[in-house]
Amino acid sequence: MTEPRRILRAAWALALAGGLSAVLSGCASDPLADPFAFDRPETGIDYTPVVSGAPSEEIAALMEESLLIFRRQDQGAQSVAFLRRRAEGDIPTAQKILRSYGYYGASVEARVSEVAPPAGQGGNTSPAAEGGEPAPAAAIAEIAIDAGTPFTLVRHDVILSDTGAGPAPELGPAASFGSPVGGPAEAAAILEAERAMVARLRGTGRPYAAGRGREAVADREAATLEVDSRISAGPHHVFGPISFTGAPDVDEEYLRTYLPWAEGDVVDTALLAAFQRRLMGTRLFRAGTVTLPDAPPPGEAAQVTVALEQAPFRTVRAGVRYNTDEGPGVRAGIEHRNLFGANEQVEVLADASLDVQRLTTTFRKPQYLRPLQDLIAGIELRRVEEDAYDELGGTVTAGLERRLGEHWTVGAGGLAEYSSITDQGVTDDALLGGIPLFAAYDGSDDLLDPKTGERLRVDLTPFGGIFANDPVTFLTIDARASAYRRLTAEGDVVAAVRGRVGSIIADALSDVPQTRRLYSGGGGSVRGYAEDFVGPLDAAGDPVGGRSVLEAGGELRGRVWGDLWLAAFVEAGSVSTGTIPSLEEGVQVGTGGGIRYASPVGPIRLDVGVPLNKRDADDSFQVYISIGQAF
Repeated sequence: MTEPRRILRAAWALALAGGLSAVLSGCASDPLADPFAFDRPETGIDYTPVVSGAPSEEIAALMEESLLIFRRQDQGAQSVAFLRRRAEGDIPTAQKILRSYGYYGASVEARVSEVAPPAGQGGNTSPAAEGGEPAPAAAIAEIAIDAGTPFTLVRHDVILSDTGAGPAPELGPAASFGSPVGGPAEAAAILEAERAMVARLRGTGRPYAAGRGREAVADREAATLEVDSRISAGPHHVFGPISFTGAPDVDEEYLRTYLPWAEGDVVDTALLAAFQRRLMGTRLFRAGTVTLPDAPPPGEAAQVTVALEQAPFRTVRAGVRYNTDEGPGVRAGIEHRNLFGANEQVEVLADASLDVQRLTTTFRKPQYLRPLQDLIAGIELRRVEEDAYDELGGTVTAGLERRLGEHWTVGAGGLAEYSSITDQGVTDDALLGGIPLFAAYDGSDDLLDPKTGERLRVDLTPFGGIFANDPVTFLTIDARASAYRRLTAEGDVVAAVRGRVGSIIADALSDVPQTRRLYSGGGGSVRGYAEDFVGPLDAAGDPVGGRSVLEAGGELRGRVWGDLWLAAFVEAGSVSTGTIPSLEEGVQVGTGGGIRYASPVGPIRLDVGVPLNKRDADDSFQVYISIGQAF
C-alpha cells in the first residue's frame, strides 16, 4: 500500500471515529509539529517505534499508519524528552482508533526508553571506534495498549425531528441499515447506518433530511453502549417544474427525454444525480449540475434547476498507424454533435493506407422514438487492394440501437452493398442485401485501455443477392469475447484474454463473396501474421478465407516506470473452409511483446509479433503501431 493511500485510510478511520461525540474524544494535535524541514541536530537520536497490546493485526496496522512516532521515524528525534512528548501526543489518536473498533474502555500509555549502543560504539558523547563522528543514541518509543473488552452496542434508536407536513416518514430499526446492534460497537458501522437512514429519507420525498448528531451512553462495568441518533427529516416534497440554463443551442424537449422522473413524483435525490450523469453522457456539455433549492421551498413541489455549460459541438480528429503488412496509415475525420439542435451526430471519416482507402459517413440520432434508442445510418465507399482480393465497392446501412441497462446494447437494421471483386485475375460483381443483428455487453472500465471487466459481442447477419451472376444466400454468425483482470491492487499488472468463434452457413465457399468470408491474422487478431494470413492459402500464397474461424489469445501487461508499460502475448487462430469450426486445416500461433505509453488520448502501442509455425508465405515478424490496446 502506498504512503498517500495509508494516510488517507488512516484519516478516514479517524474521521468516522470522531462522530460519537459523547463518547469519543477529539484528536490532540502535536504542538511541536513544524511545516518546515530541518536537518537533524547533532544531538539527535534514532529510535524504534513499537505498538504492544493491540487487540488485532488490523488495529496494529492502522496504528502504524496513523501515529507520528511511525510517520516521523525517518526524521529521528532531537532528544529523549522530545521523543517522549511525540509519543504522548499519539495517545489521543491511539484511543480514537481503539474506540472506532468498540474498545471504549481501553487505556493507552506512552513509554520511551534509551537503548545501549552496539558494542564498540559510544553514545552521544563517545566517539566511534575509529575516531569518526559520534554514534547517535538509540531509543524505543512504545505505545502500550490495554484494550480490555470490546463494548457491545445494545441499543441504537433514531429520534426524528422536523417531520413537517406530508406522509409520516418511516424508518425501520437501525439494525436494518447496518448498525451493529448486538455486536461490537464499531463507530464506523454506527455512522454508516446513520448515513444510510438519511439516504433513505432523501430517497422517499425528504430531500432535506440531515443528521443532527447523536447521544451515546457507555456502561464501562458492563462494557455496553447505547446510542440515540438524531435526524432531521425535513418537509415532504415532490418534483416540481424544471428550468434549464446555459444550453441555448440545445432543444429543451430533447434534454427532457433523459428525465428519470415525472413531474409530481416523490423526490428521490439519487435521481437528480442520475439525470446529471445522463446529460453529461450526451457529450454536449463541459459541466452541469441538477439541483433543488438550497432551502426547503414553501410548497410541496420543489423546482429543479439544471445549470449547464455547452461544449464545442465540432471535433476534428486525426491519427497515424503502422503495420508491417499494410505499411503506414492515416485517419482523419470531423464530427458534429448537434446538427439540428437535438444531439444529431454526423461524422465523416477518411481512412487510408497504401492498400486500403475508405470514406465513411455516419449519422446518429439519439433518443429516437423512445429513450435509450438511437437511429443510425451510414454510407461507406472503399477501394481495397489486398493479398486476398481487390475490391471497389460501397455499403449503405440503417438501423436501430437500443441500450438495455448499463452494459447491454442490441441492434437491428438493414444493409445494401455493391462490390466489384477481383481475385486471381477474375472480376465478379456482388450485389447483396442483409439484415444485421447484434447483441453486445461491455462491462470493462475503459474503452481504449481496459484493466478490469468483460466484453462480449455476437453478430448475426442473413445475406441474399447476386454474386458472379448467380443467386446466393448465406448466414454469418460471429462471436467475440474478452476479459480483463488486475493482478495487483494498484492495477500495475493486467492480464487480458480473448476468444472468437465464427461460422458462415452456406452451401459452398464459392457462394460467399470474398469480401464476406471469414479471415484471421493481423494487429487486432493473431499478431505475428500478416492481415488475413491465418488459414488456407491459394497456389499463389494468398489468403482464401473460410466459412468458419476460431481464435484465442492472452496478453500480460505491466507498468515498468511512470506511464511506460511492457506487454507479452501469445495468440492462435484457425480458418476452415467448412461451416463448422475445425482445427483440421491447421492452426497458426504467434507470440511477441510490445511497449505501451499511457498518453492522454489512450495507450500508444508498439508490438512485434513472430509466427511460431511459419510457412513460406509468412514473414519472419510483424510490427504494429497504433493507439489503443490490441483488444
